Amino acid sequence: MGMNGWIKRSGAVAFLGAALLVSLATGCGKSADTLYREGKELIGKPETQAQGMEALAEFEKRFPKDPRTPEVILAVATIHQSERKFADAEAGYARLMEKYPETAEAYKGMFLLGYMYYEDMKDAGQATEVLNRFVDTYPDSGLTVSAKVLLENIGLPVEQWSTVKNIMAQPAHAPEAASTTPAAK
Repeated sequence: MGMNGWIKRSGAVAFLGAALLVSLATGCGKSADTLYREGKELIGKPETQAQGMEALAEFEKRFPKDPRTPEVILAVATIHQSERKFADAEAGYARLMEKYPETAEAYKGMFLLGYMYYEDMKDAGQATEVLNRFVDTYPDSGLTVSAKVLLENIGLPVEQWSTVKNIMAQPAHAPEAASTTPAAK
């Protein structure tokens, strides 16, 4: 082997070594369990939340068939929503509903998307569309009543919501005095 062959081979080895270092640095060498665990731990702390979001994004990208992926997408989307990064939240909720429509997370994501349009973005048209689709898709769910209340009151201040008016119209009940005697054993 001449000098050119050695240079080509050592260049290829250097390239592969650099690629390996980059993949390890970005989490590519980590298992699903490790990425998931690290991501969930990191997003729980404000000072490491961005790193957690990166780890969970890598988890979603590398392990789309993992049963935890819908949970990860929902968690990331709700964080984006809380940070008022509505385009990112909307994309996450849409991806969740498109790729994992039969999951509990897709159901929650659809409701949260409608709520985000309603409450955070003040977009009554989009909120109405998503919440109506939610009610049609999940007519017997625990969040359907909430979706119907939102639909019924879109555009009204909370004090004018029919549900709130009904509650306010009920007579107030004085709380019963707390018992000072210990419970019988």
